[in-house]
Amino acid sequence: MFLLPMFMVCMITAYSPTVEECGKTDAITASGIKAVEGETIACDHLPFYSSVKIDGKEYTVHDRFGGNYKNKIDIFMTSKEDAINHGVKYKLVEVQLPKKTWRFFGYE
Repeated sequence: MFLLPMFMVCMITAYSPTVEECGKTDAITASGIKAVEGETIACDHLPFYSSVKIDGKEYTVHDRFGGNYKNKIDIFMTSKEDAINHGVKYKLVEVQLPKKTWRFFGYE
């Protein structure tokens, strides 16, 4: 059994491991792992370890905003300047939920 991906339009922003943005600089995510540029995203409305494709690039949800935001994704970047320059974009994203969460969403 497999679960088809979901598609949704999300606001895409970027963040960096700075005190101003995260309250700390160690890049440890809410899931307990160290954030990796090009792989880690923060998202409140999807389970940890969900796979999200943005413009064909695959990321994994390992972090949270903490504000219970809906349809918003934050891409981790090591440079604060790069994160600021990323700006705000609205994109159609593809989401694949991790298999261990399927039962919660009504799938076996």
